[in-house]
Amino acid sequence: MEDTASLIAFYRARRAELDPSDGSRWYLLIKEIRLLKGCGIDEAHAIALTDPAWRRWLEQQINSNVACRKAALRHIRRNGDASIIAQQGERLAVR
Repeated sequence: MEDTASLIAFYRARRAELDPSDGSRWYLLIKEIRLLKGCGIDEAHAIALTDPAWRRWLEQQINSNVACRKAALRHIRRNGDASIIAQQGERLAVR
C-alpha cells in the first residue's frame, strides 16, 4: 500500500467496516482527506466539517463520549479563538 490511491481505498474500506459510533472513523476520514487534498490536519478538519452528517456526528461524539470531550476541551485550550469547537455552557459545538 505505497501509492496514494491504495491508501485512500484502504482508509475508506476500513471506515466502512467500523461501527458508526467508533471514533476511529473520524481519524480515518481525516487521513483520507489529507491524502486526497494534500493538506494539513487543520484544513482536513475544516473540509470534513463542511459535511452536515460529519458535523452532527462530531458534535454528538464530543458531547457524549468522555474521551472525545476531553480531546475537544484540549483542542479549545490549545487553539483558543482559532478552535473549531466552542463551549456553550456545558455543551460543546462545532463552529
